[in-house]
Amino acid sequence: MLIQRYHLILNSIPIEPQRVSVLDLKVKLLNHGIDLSTRMLQRDLQSLYDQGCFGLEKDTRTKPYAWSISKDWRGSSPLLSIELAQHYLLLEQLLPQNIPVDIKQTIHAKADIALQRLNGIKPEWLNLENNSSIKVNLDSKVVEQIEHAIKHNRSVSAEIYRVLYDQAHWLAFTELSFYGLEEDNGILMAQFMVGTLHDKCYQMPVYRIRNVKVLQKTRREPNLEQLSSLRSAINKGKRQDSINLIIKVPSQSSLNQGFVQFGELIEQKKLDAQTSLLKFNVQDTEQLTSELFRASHWLEVIEPQAVRSRIIKKLNEASNTYNL
Repeated sequence: MLIQRYHLILNSIPIEPQRVSVLDLKVKLLNHGIDLSTRMLQRDLQSLYDQGCFGLEKDTRTKPYAWSISKDWRGSSPLLSIELAQHYLLLEQLLPQNIPVDIKQTIHAKADIALQRLNGIKPEWLNLENNSSIKVNLDSKVVEQIEHAIKHNRSVSAEIYRVLYDQAHWLAFTELSFYGLEEDNGILMAQFMVGTLHDKCYQMPVYRIRNVKVLQKTRREPNLEQLSSLRSAINKGKRQDSINLIIKVPSQSSLNQGFVQFGELIEQKKLDAQTSLLKFNVQDTEQLTSELFRASHWLEVIEPQAVRSRIIKKLNEASNTYNL
């Protein structure tokens, strides 16, 4: 609920010459149902202050600091600055679904004005969220049959889509024991064992399974060693090393504003008025590579070289696909 918290914090700060102490601000927020420690509130205030988009003024004569909104701030002006307009659009994009309606309406109204200020054109870097139109089509009957088999401890027969020696086939299995359904990066995966003697556990996307028929036979249950073996195999296929990721981004991007993070932000450096350098400590996963590639039209990976090389390879492959 970061957006709601920021919104309430800003609404609780008076315009100069009035000011509010952190302790008084804590009480105001508590009356709205938000209980923050002094340290957390100070961190939020400093973050909003550093963004430079809300007219925050910091009075350092007291400890903890007192806060106010500059009387010269143009947030209520009919003519928004470009930076402030971009910020309102970013706030609107990151709104969670379960915040109060009045807050939504306020931000939507500001975002409408902001879009007019930008002549109806949103910056490319604004949207980091995955709004992909690609959908994985699942056969609901297959999912129901697998769930039924798991619930009632039954084995099944089914066909599984496999690629063998560059040839795709639907292979029929007379006996499979499904014991789990799990979502992995938005893909529903089924976990199962084959036959009665084979000890290995497998995981496969449900969309590659068809013609599931529940049998009148008790399914096999994997032991802890078999489950551990599958988990190790899954993790082996995913990069899990912790790395220091350094990227170059537009200064007004959702990443630089701190609303979206790839991991733990450990360093932030402004290169010029338009660009910033961010350093994250993050797990090196395939999902990270996908996110970086998807944002490569406005974000540049600087280090580590291995990650940069992966993105360049993907860009070259895309270039070859489009004969550029």
